[in-house]
Amino acid sequence: MSNRRLNDWIERFGNDPIPAIGRAIKELRSVTSDERRSVHEIVEVVERDPGLSVFVLRLANSKKRSSLSSEVTSVQQALMLLGTGQLQKIPAQLTDLEKSLPDAARLRLLKTFSRTYHAAYQSLAWARERRDMNPDEVFAATQLHFLGEMALAIHAPDLLDQIDRMCIEQHLPSEEAQYVLLGFTLEELTLKLAEQWHLPELLKESLQAENARFPRAYGIMLAVQLGRHAAINWYSEKTRDIEDRVAEWLDQPPDQVIARIHQLAARIANTSYTLYQVSPAATWLPLIVQPQPETRADSPKQANAPEATADICLMPQLPVVRELLQQLTDTQILDKRPQEVIQTVIESLHHGLGLNRVVFARLEPEKRKLVGEKVIGSNNDPIFSRFEIDLNGKHLFSRLMEKTQAIMINDQNRQQYWSLVPADLQKKIRVNSFIAMSLFVNDQPLGLIYADRHSNNCQLDDNTYRHFKTVCKQLGQVIEKIRANSPQKKH
Repeated sequence: MSNRRLNDWIERFGNDPIPAIGRAIKELRSVTSDERRSVHEIVEVVERDPGLSVFVLRLANSKKRSSLSSEVTSVQQALMLLGTGQLQKIPAQLTDLEKSLPDAARLRLLKTFSRTYHAAYQSLAWARERRDMNPDEVFAATQLHFLGEMALAIHAPDLLDQIDRMCIEQHLPSEEAQYVLLGFTLEELTLKLAEQWHLPELLKESLQAENARFPRAYGIMLAVQLGRHAAINWYSEKTRDIEDRVAEWLDQPPDQVIARIHQLAARIANTSYTLYQVSPAATWLPLIVQPQPETRADSPKQANAPEATADICLMPQLPVVRELLQQLTDTQILDKRPQEVIQTVIESLHHGLGLNRVVFARLEPEKRKLVGEKVIGSNNDPIFSRFEIDLNGKHLFSRLMEKTQAIMINDQNRQQYWSLVPADLQKKIRVNSFIAMSLFVNDQPLGLIYADRHSNNCQLDDNTYRHFKTVCKQLGQVIEKIRANSPQKKH
């Protein structure tokens, strides 16, 4: 269902470009017509307007090149490839958003541009601190990460406004709000557009939650979430958690990292406000926040306490589960690779059983740990996306990986089992109910399927657990058959 709805929107968008700001178009016309201007000056003009950035990167990557040539990954690289003659033609090819969009769409797109520019510069700063070989690629991928939001701002700004209201008023995580209203997420929309427009691989990598284990993609994910959450509330628990994770990732003291993040936000606001004419994220920095008493994040009380989450729970769609089980018994499934089947299964568990977050964690025997290889439902949570469970020591998951078996923790048995859940996983998942089942193929451990409903208010039930176990059991059997049928497809 979600793929059909997503494809309908892609068809609705067609091949239309993202409009640019009129003032930026004039500046681009000026700098490209003056031979004394450097490439660096042109880059600055283009990067200040995300619509312009999308246009030149899309144009450069659409040019016919030999099969040996590499993709265009930054604005500077795109401008150098296009050359002076083509650059001078670009202003006439651009769509002016002030002239082409109604007020609601124009305002919403400018808000998105403001968040985009802020996130991109934060990611650029972090990439430089980490001595990234090409920080300009990180900047471009961060800007492009907002492509789906830009497209929706143009064609359906009211839906983005509804998503914001659901997040603020009903405490619904952004991704769930997107799924409820759209049937897909903004990241899924961006990925579809990125594939259609041949945009850089780093962008596509950062749009897939399981790639949070890769440093460059993780930095982009953190910057995108900082850009979105800081635009609403710098002092929310979510924003502060993102800042703490950035500090941890940079291996620097949190107070120093947070101070630099705030200072950079202020500088970005000073350079971008006159162009976007919307309130930048730094507007909300002067707010005075009353200190709250500290609580250990790994304490049992914290782990079990209900969080401020939504009272809207995803509706199970059992026909999706029945269709999946039919696919798993069809002989055509044997022509697929195991990774493809696993991807199909976790997507169907997500949609069919109303499971907000589903993970396939592959066992790495030499390291004695489970590592999230395929993750769905956590695009707005790069922290959860780094799903990992250390199997050293005696705890619930080390026991699960001894043989094919499953567990559901909910209100009925939490007191009995919660202390067996590793403390670092309790902090990462931030819910007190989940289901999990180990996968064995030919009596050898392959990994584990984990799932939850991303809210303590949306509890798991026996019917969901029963369907979950049936699907996971079928998955193991299918992978055994695929390997037996075609040994070369083992990996």
